[in-house]
Amino acid sequence: MTTRTLKNLLFTLFGGLVLTTASVQAEMRTWTSADGKTLQADFAGTAGAGANAVVKLKLADGSTIDYPVAKLSEADRLFVKGNLPTDPAALASEIDKLVLNKLRESYYGLRDELAALPQKADLTPAEKVKRKEEIEKEMLMCVPNEPTNDNQFLRRIYLDVAGRIPTFDEAEAFLNDRAPNKRALLIDKLLDSEGFVMRMYTYYADILRIREGITMMGNGDLKADPYMEYIKASIREDKPYDVLVRELLTAKGKVWEEPAVGYLIADQGMRLCNLSNTFTIFMGTEITCAQCHDHPFEEVYQMDFYKMAAFMGTTETTARGGDAMMMMGSGDYRAEIDRMNKVLLDAGKLRPNQTQDQDLGQWFGTHRTQVVDTESNVVKLPHDYKYDDGEPEMKVDPGTYFGDKTDLSKYETPREAFADWVVSPGNPRFTINAVNRFWKMAFGLAQIEPVYNIPGHLDGQAQNYELLTFLEEMMKDLDFSVKDFFRVIYNTAAYQREAETHTPSLTQVDKGTYHFPGPVLRRMTAEQIWDSLVALTTADPESVVRRGADEYKQVMSVDPASLKTADEILKWKEDFRNASKLQKYSGEVVSREDNVGGAQMFRASELRQPMPADHFLRMFGQSDKQLIENQFTTGSAPQVMALLNGSITNAVLTSPDAYLIKEIAFGKGSKRDNVDKIFLSVLSRYPTAQEKTAAQSGMRAKTDRDMSEAEKLKIEAQAIGNVIWALVNTREFMFIQ
Repeated sequence: MTTRTLKNLLFTLFGGLVLTTASVQAEMRTWTSADGKTLQADFAGTAGAGANAVVKLKLADGSTIDYPVAKLSEADRLFVKGNLPTDPAALASEIDKLVLNKLRESYYGLRDELAALPQKADLTPAEKVKRKEEIEKEMLMCVPNEPTNDNQFLRRIYLDVAGRIPTFDEAEAFLNDRAPNKRALLIDKLLDSEGFVMRMYTYYADILRIREGITMMGNGDLKADPYMEYIKASIREDKPYDVLVRELLTAKGKVWEEPAVGYLIADQGMRLCNLSNTFTIFMGTEITCAQCHDHPFEEVYQMDFYKMAAFMGTTETTARGGDAMMMMGSGDYRAEIDRMNKVLLDAGKLRPNQTQDQDLGQWFGTHRTQVVDTESNVVKLPHDYKYDDGEPEMKVDPGTYFGDKTDLSKYETPREAFADWVVSPGNPRFTINAVNRFWKMAFGLAQIEPVYNIPGHLDGQAQNYELLTFLEEMMKDLDFSVKDFFRVIYNTAAYQREAETHTPSLTQVDKGTYHFPGPVLRRMTAEQIWDSLVALTTADPESVVRRGADEYKQVMSVDPASLKTADEILKWKEDFRNASKLQKYSGEVVSREDNVGGAQMFRASELRQPMPADHFLRMFGQSDKQLIENQFTTGSAPQVMALLNGSITNAVLTSPDAYLIKEIAFGKGSKRDNVDKIFLSVLSRYPTAQEKTAAQSGMRAKTDRDMSEAEKLKIEAQAIGNVIWALVNTREFMFIQ
């Protein structure tokens, strides 16, 4: 019997791994498969990555076999994991293979369908013509797009990772770099930048609905700063995604003490809504229907919904009873408020006809807003429950309806068990949801759309089942590092191809037949547009941050009994108001002198959450933070008018105080050099000869010798601003190519 025949026989006996009873060398180790079978073999290295990774096993006869790492026992997987390729290039290469395989498979399938179309008896001639056009378009979209040039890549990677266009200096440095790996180096640099923190924060703020006052409609007396800073710090330190989610679900206390409670407080008093939101955000599953009846399209029953809700049945977001009204160990809350009001009244510090300061009661009253766990579970079936597996208003016990079962006896509270179930490897949707959403951030379209409706069975539903499961395993292998995940994605050839200018049809999106010849051409989000304008008007777009968590905690930790005099009480109120000021990195508080053209040109992540309804950000699609991912990127007439005639583009962008204009007006260089600087700053590329001539003509400032220097500067700034304004109003600026 030949060695090959013997090996094939042993493969059959072992179910893929070779089972042998031959004598082994002393250095051989015992390998165990997931189903408990064993094999003696040398470790000869690994190949592949992610879900396709294999371990090379050298047998006693000197032959080597490849065996999937995923099919090894947990102990052996851990042994191998330290030797698996985790560098971005290796993982990116595996992703590119899967993308190209799907493009190729789809192309040949469409070609065969096109050839068979004339013989289709069930289609009318008109339907054949329509289908022929659809097939030909889809075939074009199955051919990989050309690689991006450096200018296209530069602009795209800054927008996707840092959330804004690059500055002139950043663009010039990259384009002049001759290092062969300069793209990978730039990706690393941006992922470690504060720009990435701000960009990811705006994404998380949309799905988590982070807003001023935290609660659904906003509580003006409760500050969101600790929650905001907690999310930013988690991004900055690259906290594993599963750890972040678990903290959001298990935190307890007050927001200035345990900022992660902001997630549960956002749905204060709406336990069932919070459960629906948790499934939508972290598992890509819409189960809201099951709150009132069995889900009409998914295998989710109303009983399932209430069993899941029971995990949170002992959790409250408003502390009740006498204990809740006790402040920091020094007496009754109401009595202290009455005492302070009398102090202010006696000192003449209240307004006429007032006997109390309402701010005191409301601000100290926010101590009630906290996440606490009680002894009793309040979740019951609704009064009109009509199914035969329960009675109306019957209490239900916590229970999961898919994935691993939970043992409540191992946990202090049911929601801790729920949190572990959500992020556990046995949850079939948690990791899939994460990689599906992150893929969409990079490519403009998810593997499964819509992202909140991941089906129970991915095979046949996912756009590229092999790719999606690869991404799932890769995320687990990377220990849920969001930075490392994006590092791989952005290093793929698939991401670094030119954007697809053919818009995927609704049918392609619904059926998952857009196979990513390149990222989808898409308009910038409201935050990307705004933050790019910030990059054009300020010297350092990330130089101003919103910091107030420490000050807020300090203010809210004050014992009201310690505020004896009217001055002490009023000083406490002043500190409360100042607890969320914008600051420079130097620690200096931002003032009106730091505005540009009268506007606060600071990153969207550091401004009010969300901005008022009439602000530029809201007009261009910033979410109102009341619904999950409630932002939009569609165009409108008000947006056109804002770009053409609005104050931001006509007064701020063209202000003599705007950084780019000051650089050109006061910097060295001819008008020809300045045109290069403008184009590189706005569009991340140099102008063509025709564009340069037109821009030079537009920059001619008509001044008079009798004008003062200030007047001449204003006219010159306006001329420069006209060119900047024209470029900002192009489609090239508004879209991510």
